[in-house]
Amino acid sequence: MDLFGALTAGGARFDKKRFGNDMALFREGKAREEAAQEAPSASASAALPAALDFFGSHKAERAQHEAETLAAPEPSRDVRAPLTRSDLPAFLRTHQLKLTGTDVPLPLASWDDLETRWGAESWLLENLRAGPWTEPTPIQRGAISVMLERRDLLAGAPTGSGKTLAFVLPILQLLRRPSKHGLRAVVVSPTRELARQIYEQVQRLAHGQALRTCLLAQGTKVPTRPSDLLITTPLRLVHAVQHRELDLTHVELLVLDEADRLLEEGFLAQTDEILAACTHPNLRKALFSATLPAGVEELAKTFMVDECRVLVGAKDSATDTIEQRLEFCGSEDGKLHALRSLIQSGGLQPPVLLFVQSIQRARELFHELVYDGLHVDVIHSERPKAQREAVVRAFRRGDIWVLICTELMARGIDFRGVQLVINYDVPQSVQSYIHRIGRTGRAGQRGQALTFFTKDDAPYLKSIVNVMRQSGCEVPAWMLKLPKPSKMLKKQLRRKPVERKDVRAASGSSSLGRRLANKQRDMVQASKRRQREAAKATHPP
Repeated sequence: MDLFGALTAGGARFDKKRFGNDMALFREGKAREEAAQEAPSASASAALPAALDFFGSHKAERAQHEAETLAAPEPSRDVRAPLTRSDLPAFLRTHQLKLTGTDVPLPLASWDDLETRWGAESWLLENLRAGPWTEPTPIQRGAISVMLERRDLLAGAPTGSGKTLAFVLPILQLLRRPSKHGLRAVVVSPTRELARQIYEQVQRLAHGQALRTCLLAQGTKVPTRPSDLLITTPLRLVHAVQHRELDLTHVELLVLDEADRLLEEGFLAQTDEILAACTHPNLRKALFSATLPAGVEELAKTFMVDECRVLVGAKDSATDTIEQRLEFCGSEDGKLHALRSLIQSGGLQPPVLLFVQSIQRARELFHELVYDGLHVDVIHSERPKAQREAVVRAFRRGDIWVLICTELMARGIDFRGVQLVINYDVPQSVQSYIHRIGRTGRAGQRGQALTFFTKDDAPYLKSIVNVMRQSGCEVPAWMLKLPKPSKMLKKQLRRKPVERKDVRAASGSSSLGRRLANKQRDMVQASKRRQREAAKATHPP
């Protein structure tokens, strides 16, 4: 039955006289279509989509098409040429790089250098391109080439500039694949939170590979199977070496992250023991930090061989993506009032990190702010590991708006999107200041840093003012005229912090001050509620 017959069947009416010409045209087209179906052309059959070839009538054409597809070359990708010595001066100025040492390897011009200069593993390149790393940062350009050429490295760059990838990538490239020789690379960081963050970066970049990576920190056991790469904290590693749970004699790559901290008095003995246990003749060492004090550099040179020094920007400087401010509060009482004023005015945009100088002050400030209706928590070294990890997860999720910290969280931890860092207590050194404020303004994002100070903090101000000036921040003229502290005074300030009035005492008589603050808050909220109710009564919806 033709189409028009179908239209006229079952009660449907169609006027054949009226549409006779159209019927004739349709039948002519139908006849041509049937003729074409009887003798299908090769091109037509080849054009039939595989998904519609239900009866497999075009297997030969499909096979031929697949063979042609496999034989066809992949689309070419423009590969950028490596850097030349003649281009180096302009390149260094553009990326604010400073290279010192004997015959320092040329920096990376682009990620293509990994393949053209060092024949990087295909899986490593795929994982790199699948991540957010579109272009190498200045520290990555300078440090990766030095490590891939197996040279000792001393690297300094601002916080949030990509230092972790700068040593993780060359380690994975140099390890390449699992080995029967046991542990070959070790990364040491001062805190387990930072160690875990490095471990997660390794897992991401080594995805799909058989390289064995181990995270060893307090509360974790040494794995029974040998590892290729170990990420650990100093005390836990020393304990494992002393109890012969780990053998470092085959280690060829040793990275000290946050090296300025690991070479301070508190960690120096442990770091020295780790270096003594790494006895491989081809051991290469790399030190990374946001700050490189002269004392740390001198100490590093005692155990490094023909090292290369890679520095990004000015030494001991902060990134220019951070807006830094100083606020005079008069006294400890004034600091608490200034903080509450900031909260009530809406100037405190979460997430916020708030630093204090001691665990006791962290606890006291937490107990003050928790009654102000804030989503606030506190983290310090005396809290159990499980609690610390839970707090970090909650802060990352946004459940916690303000996180009160000690120096524990000042180094290396990458919290994406931190809007504001508040130094409730002035840090004791310029290095501590740079690390603290470096929790914001990371990876090119904008951030703010606010430092409260009193007259007792005057000796610390000059160093902070210098950092602000180098970063392009506005500084009052009178601050620029402050006297420069002597080396002896700097040492004294680092060893003995300012004696401060208790936070609870600053709020008034501990419980009385809190009750008054809560009463004032409740009165303000009740007043606002009455105003809203009155507005609704006057202007009903």
